[in-house]
Amino acid sequence: MIRKEKAVELFRQQFNCSQAVFTAYRKVDVLDEENALKLSTVFGAGVACTGSELCGAVTGALLAISMHYGRGDIQSTDAKAKTYELGKRFMADFKSNMGSCTCESILGLNIGIPENLEKAKEMKLFETRCVDAVKAASDILEGVL
Repeated sequence: MIRKEKAVELFRQQFNCSQAVFTAYRKVDVLDEENALKLSTVFGAGVACTGSELCGAVTGALLAISMHYGRGDIQSTDAKAKTYELGKRFMADFKSNMGSCTCESILGLNIGIPENLEKAKEMKLFETRCVDAVKAASDILEGVL
């Protein structure tokens, strides 16, 4: 299964957008699926389900970029700059594709507010806009990783 399909499948299994993207694009030889899902949980639904911050598909992708390119030892002095540059490129491409990097802007309402969360479910935003965000993040990551 290709990673994009894995990300969409995880999202459709009720994992959040950050979990879906990060878990599909993590380094599988370094981090198992269960721990990837746990690590990225808090970043879903606009970060900690605030509904107003970064889209979880963005945070999941940024985590994946860090896992692949981030600075993990004192000798890797160029890794931080490279990771920041790839993160900026990812965010610019995602914003160009989805119109924004924030959950609230992408959905058109703040799902951190309980009545808006219900409205989003009624409007099927998770099955449409959120799946679009997971797919967009996946497509961009394919060119970055």
